[in-house]
Amino acid sequence: MPKLLLLISANTTRQIKLRKPETIIGRAPGNDIVIRHERVSRFHAALVLDGPFVTIKDLASSNGVYVNDVKVDTQHLVDGDSISIGGCRMRFLAGNQDYTAVEALRLLTIPGLPLELASQRVSPTWADALRGAAA
Repeated sequence: MPKLLLLISANTTRQIKLRKPETIIGRAPGNDIVIRHERVSRFHAALVLDGPFVTIKDLASSNGVYVNDVKVDTQHLVDGDSISIGGCRMRFLAGNQDYTAVEALRLLTIPGLPLELASQRVSPTWADALRGAAA
């Protein structure tokens, strides 16, 4: 199930599973994801699930939606995409894995880490080597 990792403060993250066909992000209390920040519009963006695809749409916000530091109106998301809404940072993850608070913080703050981790999920022998090193 796809999810968003949100950076709430310097050391705090929040993991939100995207279960609904449409998830609205904004400052207004009725939104699915509420971000109380002056640069976030009342109804800022929508995340739309369409089969295996997730699309982010700017809802005519004042400060825009950025995916991987590029301003977008509508963008299909891929695993590891960095999202910025009103200066609030998020990371889109397409997989089912849950993360500890420390892992989530690393994924949000280290550029390129999700792609690096995804490329390492190749062979079981690599995982076996890690288990052997930890023993």
